[in-house]
Amino acid sequence: MIKNPRFTSRQGLPPANNLTLVQHHSLGSGDVFLSLFSSLTEGPPPDIVGLQDPPSSADFLLSFSAFKSFSPPIFRSRLTCYVSHQLLQEFAVLPFFPPETDDFMVLDVFLPRGCFSVRLPRFRIGNFYARPVPTAPRLVSPKSSLLDLEYPYLVAGDFNIHNSATDPSRPLPSQDERESAPYFDRATDLGLTLLNTPGIYTQFPFTGTHRPSAINLAFAN
Repeated sequence: MIKNPRFTSRQGLPPANNLTLVQHHSLGSGDVFLSLFSSLTEGPPPDIVGLQDPPSSADFLLSFSAFKSFSPPIFRSRLTCYVSHQLLQEFAVLPFFPPETDDFMVLDVFLPRGCFSVRLPRFRIGNFYARPVPTAPRLVSPKSSLLDLEYPYLVAGDFNIHNSATDPSRPLPSQDERESAPYFDRATDLGLTLLNTPGIYTQFPFTGTHRPSAINLAFAN
């Protein structure tokens, strides 16, 4: 992660070239949530924390100081983004919730002087949760989540798929390859880069009957 420079005023802001993003599956657990955010207080807070399966209390998402949360306007949302107050003070951040699914959301961040070394005044962050359901392989399709945009875009989340690109040493059943191929094929077609390091696991099971895997992915243009 790269430390984000801290500014004192919106006037004369340089282009935003650094962004710190954390993605995590919270398992609906308040303990996991508090452990994660407590660990983030040890250094400069990240700009954005994207969670899947966030915990709630009395149907309200848990809060944490220094962050504001955005989530789909539904009962017991399955994902949310926590944005640092520092980023909100520096730039305009607008959430968008696609009507076709409640398991994908984006944040549009507007920057008056450009971002990431290009003169484009916005970038988009996507938060993704691919829950398998009986009626379809995934509730969020590759076309809905891997977007063809002319400005910077990064999508991260629990894709819940296995692919040899992220776990090259693991023999994969043909079903895993079939389910993951549409996402990786679309990413390739759009020129999106997989940010994961091959062989670095993102999920560690609670029992010894399953092996670690890499199902939390991030793609960027």
